[in-house]
Amino acid sequence: MQIARALRSNLNTDERVHLLLMRARVRLKTGRIDEALLDLGKVQSLNSKCFEQPQVLELLADCHLARFELATVGFADRSDTDKARHLYGRILADHPNYNNIGWIQYQLGRVLLTEYRSEEATNCFHAALLEASDVAALTAYCYERLGFIDFYELRQIDRALQFFAKAVDTYPVSEDPYWLVQVHVLRSRALREARRIDEAVSAARTAVEIALTIESRRGLADALLSISETLSPLVDHERETIHFLLQFVQISRKPPGIDVTWARVHEMLGDAYYRTGQHASALAAYEAALNYNPYSPWKMSLYYRLAKSAYQVGEFRRALQALERLVRDAESEDEAIRDHRIFFLMGNSLYALSRFEEAVSSYEKALTLADEDNPDTQQMRHYLRIATGFSRHV
Repeated sequence: MQIARALRSNLNTDERVHLLLMRARVRLKTGRIDEALLDLGKVQSLNSKCFEQPQVLELLADCHLARFELATVGFADRSDTDKARHLYGRILADHPNYNNIGWIQYQLGRVLLTEYRSEEATNCFHAALLEASDVAALTAYCYERLGFIDFYELRQIDRALQFFAKAVDTYPVSEDPYWLVQVHVLRSRALREARRIDEAVSAARTAVEIALTIESRRGLADALLSISETLSPLVDHERETIHFLLQFVQISRKPPGIDVTWARVHEMLGDAYYRTGQHASALAAYEAALNYNPYSPWKMSLYYRLAKSAYQVGEFRRALQALERLVRDAESEDEAIRDHRIFFLMGNSLYALSRFEEAVSSYEKALTLADEDNPDTQQMRHYLRIATGFSRHV
């Protein structure tokens, strides 16, 4: 407000340029990127020579990179990264002794990473570690990005974990703790990939604790999702998984339409509910998972799990509908069903609905898919005999 008020007063050109640059920096930090670029456009019209200064070029480049990163999915404009890359390159070429050259190398590395040029990005991050900068957390930022590349691009998990540990150790205590939440989430995912499950859970718990301390809703949501993904496959951790997932749902904004994250959350909820015998809750969770992502690559598995839950609560018709949808989708995608349990459950659902002839057909299909030594085989034959007997009297 003070800057805006000052800009309305009588100022000479240099004073106005100075205030516009100040406001552009504030707007960049608060995510108002388009307004920051408007201010820089005014600076350009007032004094174009300002854009020979490295700090002004840096500000302009940072704005373009931020606009690309903050754009809604599908609306990011590659011209922003092109401009940012050109401006950072210009600073490196024309002002090699600039006192924030380390930041320029780091930002250029981030631009290159958005263009999938990970080797060049890695070189920039290593160079940034050796250069001067007035950004206190730059060393930690570089280690985090190097770890990111090793984890996601190169699959060098052990080296990635070393970089993440260095990022945590070098991050200044005076800086925003929110950034550490993201690093611990990355550490947890890498540890989970390395099958170091106890450490993965510990890293995720650390992320949750930090997020709760700083009351960061966004950071807490990421941390809760990470710890839930780590705990979800583990036996005897179902109730804790449910607790964290319900926290995620409570603090997150409900999406208006398709959302793969919310679909995954409800899928994990369904699994945890089912394993703890809460079949009605599992049924609702699986239905929500399919509603949030009807195009899930695991939709056939979800239909089967939904059908199992429905069968357990006596919703035989809903179980049958889910299984029939599964079969239709498999046929439409030319995907063969090889799991005998699908037709076994379909037979049981049809039997419960007194549709014995159809049950017989389903049991017969199930038996053709099951190995002779499968534990279900004897039971399926038993049910087939009973259903056959009933079908003759209908």
